[in-house]
Amino acid sequence: MMVHASPRSTVFAVHALGLNRHAYDPVRRHLDASRRFVAVELPGHGEAPPLRQPALNAYVDYVVDEVSAQAPHGLLHLVGHSFGGVVAAMVVPRLQEKGQAVASLTLLGTPAQGGSVFLDRADAVERDGGMEAFERSTIARWFGDNPPSEWDPAIHYASHALRTQSKASISATWRALASFQGFSGLTTAPHVLCVAAEDDLSTPPGVMAQIVDAIESRADGHGQVSLKTLVKGGHLFPLTMAPEVARLLEAQWSTAEDSTRSRGSVE
Repeated sequence: MMVHASPRSTVFAVHALGLNRHAYDPVRRHLDASRRFVAVELPGHGEAPPLRQPALNAYVDYVVDEVSAQAPHGLLHLVGHSFGGVVAAMVVPRLQEKGQAVASLTLLGTPAQGGSVFLDRADAVERDGGMEAFERSTIARWFGDNPPSEWDPAIHYASHALRTQSKASISATWRALASFQGFSGLTTAPHVLCVAAEDDLSTPPGVMAQIVDAIESRADGHGQVSLKTLVKGGHLFPLTMAPEVARLLEAQWSTAEDSTRSRGSVE
């Protein structure tokens, strides 16, 4: 884990498939230094060992354990990007069952549900030469055909991160994502923010709007859920549009903390 120390509230952030904890470095540089920020590295990514039996719930269990081990008393915020958003959303009710106060959940470019498309990607990775094709197609899907030159550092980081992943880990993560049943059955945090980018080829704003609709459709109440859309950034907009994402996050966390404290939930 990489920690940005602070005494105030704690944020736990989960990165996208194929990346690692450094995916949040650009955003962290633009955050309020008084806030503790922890980037959780998913199993099989970066320096984290792979799971023995990789399945969606196993990734969730891993993140729950990581958060529980480092969570102080007080408010928590969860952030997740893409597959990391799915995991973060599933972590929230597990933490709530443990009595942890989760003030907010922020989903960045997150798929609304699993499905066969992700199984197809897992199969493609497992074929001979699949990893090379996976890297090419993923970079194109994440950044588009003609990305601006200012995105070069993000592309370089993403390409390097993808090349360090094993075929087994990538395939396992795709299969885990394929099994996700969607957001309508999840208990979420009181404040949920969905962030999309207009030019995101993987999870465009319409997909994020489906998440908002699914959360709002819950019969047992949902708190506040909103969708913010960036005009550009591609799928990796937390890297390419880091200052804008950081501003949205800070506003989300401050609003959630003020609301929670006004209800007297936290001393």
